Amino acid sequence: MTHRAVTSIMPAQPLSAELRFAPPGGPEGNEDFISVGRVFAIIRRQKLAVISVAGVILLAAAGWIVTLKPYYESATEVMVGARQMISATPQNPYADQAIDLVALNTQVGILRSPVIAEMVTRSLRLEDTDEYRQALHPSALTRLMIRAGLKKRPEPLTATQRFRLTAAMLMGHVRISNDGRSTIIDVVARAADAQRAAAIANAYVAAYLSYERQAKIDAARHASELLEEQIAPLRHQAEQAEQAVSRYREEQGLNPIAEGGEERGRETLPMTPADARLAQMNRELGTAEADLARVQAQYRQASAAAASGDAGALSAVTGSQLIQNLALQQATVNARISMLSTTALGQNPELRAAQSQSARIGAQIAADTGRILHGLDYEVRAAQGRVDALKAQTQGLQSNVTTEGRANIKLRQLLSEATAAQSVYRDYLSRLTQISAETTIQQAEVRVITPGEVPLGPAGPPRKEYGAIALVLALAAGVGAALLRDRGRRGIRTLAELEQRTHLFGIGILPNFKGNMLQQFGDEDFVYTQMLNAIRTMLSFGQIALRAQVVVVTSAQGGEGKTTLSISLAASMAARGQRALVIDCDPYNPSVLRMFGVSGGEKGFFSNVRPGVDVLAAPRLRRRDALDFAAIGAFIESHRAVYDQIIIDTPPVLAFPEAGAVASMADGVILAVKWQSTDAASVVEAARLLRAYDARCLGAVLTGVQIDNLRDDEGGRMGVYARYKALAAAG
Repeated sequence: MTHRAVTSIMPAQPLSAELRFAPPGGPEGNEDFISVGRVFAIIRRQKLAVISVAGVILLAAAGWIVTLKPYYESATEVMVGARQMISATPQNPYADQAIDLVALNTQVGILRSPVIAEMVTRSLRLEDTDEYRQALHPSALTRLMIRAGLKKRPEPLTATQRFRLTAAMLMGHVRISNDGRSTIIDVVARAADAQRAAAIANAYVAAYLSYERQAKIDAARHASELLEEQIAPLRHQAEQAEQAVSRYREEQGLNPIAEGGEERGRETLPMTPADARLAQMNRELGTAEADLARVQAQYRQASAAAASGDAGALSAVTGSQLIQNLALQQATVNARISMLSTTALGQNPELRAAQSQSARIGAQIAADTGRILHGLDYEVRAAQGRVDALKAQTQGLQSNVTTEGRANIKLRQLLSEATAAQSVYRDYLSRLTQISAETTIQQAEVRVITPGEVPLGPAGPPRKEYGAIALVLALAAGVGAALLRDRGRRGIRTLAELEQRTHLFGIGILPNFKGNMLQQFGDEDFVYTQMLNAIRTMLSFGQIALRAQVVVVTSAQGGEGKTTLSISLAASMAARGQRALVIDCDPYNPSVLRMFGVSGGEKGFFSNVRPGVDVLAAPRLRRRDALDFAAIGAFIESHRAVYDQIIIDTPPVLAFPEAGAVASMADGVILAVKWQSTDAASVVEAARLLRAYDARCLGAVLTGVQIDNLRDDEGGRMGVYARYKALAAAG
């Protein structure tokens, strides 16, 4: 029967839509998502890797912690002076309670400087101690690299280099800190010896005090030297200025008048006779001008009162008692006239006499007013004449004083220069005296609050803390290694993953069993048997798309359990009273008979190797030989009615073409995929080659599954079978 006739007996049918697995979206179908439960599942699955990595790290950390030598710490506290306090201002009235952090950090920086470390190293001779001498020696790793020639042997250290390296190491063993809320600085020294730790802490503070005191002394001395350099020129300049003043006075004849002199500092400015006369004339002129103004004002007021006929106002201005009396008399007479005018007639003699008396008094007032105004006018002219005379005299004296003024101005300039020179000289001399006195009593503005004491016990190393950190890091590294290992695996773990990555239907899974193949036929492995029965039942009673009488069992690569799957399916059929035929079409590595325990046969037909199971072994091929596919096809067609199931074991699809050719003669193909070993790309490529041979791929079976390393969501049916096995054993 030709190949076409064989394949036409059961035409290839596509898998129904129900068998095409489409995993739901979500974390279970996303490989990049790792939930907390999955992390714990990976840890359980990779517990050996976790324990191994964590154990190695813990052992290394424990070895390192054990080798750590104890060290001691001694602390001392110092407080900087009050100059670091900020002065209060109207804008910030609470500034006196604040701290000048810049100045405080400057002091902290001085304590951390190499200068202080070198002073302490020199005072304690730390470069000669065992602790620092051993630290300067090359490490064991360095010595090993030198011996191996990987590193050049270093040159011996000089005394200066040893000293500087020791000071640098000391800086790493001393901690200087400030809390930012006070002017107290903490100095904590660490050493391998308790006595040395206290000595270093106290030496640090002593070196800091000495450095501060010496810095102030040096600054004072430097200022004193600068002042001394300026004193001599200033003294000479002051002397020259005084001599110039004396010479100019003698040349110009400017002798000072002590009574009328003008004080300028320590020197009295001279006043000449012409200056004195001019000053006197100016004072007299001022007095005369004041009198003139007073008289003129009085004259104007009197003239106004006379013009208005107000005798009272005129009397008040001039102060004349006569006019005041006449005004009273006139007022009395006018009152009598007013009274008579209301009681008597106009020709009444008494009324006429009163009117005549009033007229006489008025005339007398007018005559006296004229005399007073004439006197005031005379006084005005006399005062004006005196002012004019004084002005003329002042102008005459002013011309005489001009020449003397020029000389006086020059003298004033000389006096100013002399006074300034003397003032600068006295200021510099005072500052020099003050600085000279401070240099001898200079003290650092630092006070030791708590001196360093010898510690009672070691301060470290904190072995428990290091151990806890090492434990956490070891566990983290172990978990990370487990996640990376699980992430880096190439194989497929679940049927859902198989269907998602290869688009093949997952027929079932077979657990990895203990012992040989014959032991499985004795039903010693309950879970294996039940999972095998599930696969067999699906092939016998499943959908039409899954049913096949002639089945090819192959794999993408070698060692994936395809032969074991073929024999197991045949044994499962025979265990149910059916007959099965296994055809070993792997001419390069025939192993069906060997796994059945049949020895001495390499080819041919073997009947009842197991009850109900026959085996047809193809001959082993040489390099240039090939299988007789026509004979194999004819044999299959002639024995379809004899066997309930014909199972063909072929070589791997990706390695040998025989698998595809034989698969085209079968009703269906099952791919064996080794759990957590076969990558999805190989399975996809194998399915593609099978389609090229027009073979119908039924699906894939995961083989060699390790039940103990499955997650809860991966081994569902296996867990159910294991539970029923336990119940059956208990019954």
